[in-house]
Amino acid sequence: MPPHHPVCQARGVAARTTLGLHPRDGRPVACWVVHPADADPAARAPITRLVAALGLGTPADPSLTEVAGHRASLTAAGGWATLWVGDGDELVAEHDDDWRDALLDRGWAVVVVGYSPDLGDGRTSTVREYLSSGAEAHVGVVRTA
Repeated sequence: MPPHHPVCQARGVAARTTLGLHPRDGRPVACWVVHPADADPAARAPITRLVAALGLGTPADPSLTEVAGHRASLTAAGGWATLWVGDGDELVAEHDDDWRDALLDRGWAVVVVGYSPDLGDGRTSTVREYLSSGAEAHVGVVRTA
């Protein structure tokens, strides 16, 4: 997978796709990472609203929160993935074939939402470090539509 996919940004919020590995079976997992587009503090409010709309948990929870289908779903077509929240599309980002294949294989993606613009750097290791750092992060599983 290329190190970073360009992203569509809305209200100072950005998203990107990346691949992780499932800790039990070692197979690819589609991940959707949401973060501020830049260091502007105004992006915090829409990110907080998105976390509430999705009902995401935290990395400290005993298991990943499964986001209810009426709250959100993911689609992928033509090289673009869309995180649908409620009745409208919320965020769109490019994906590659490996990401799409992992999404379709499992039928879900892990959504990671954080407040650091560094999450947009394209490296999976940045996401792992952010989640394990104790920084404010939210995670959950969103199913495909």
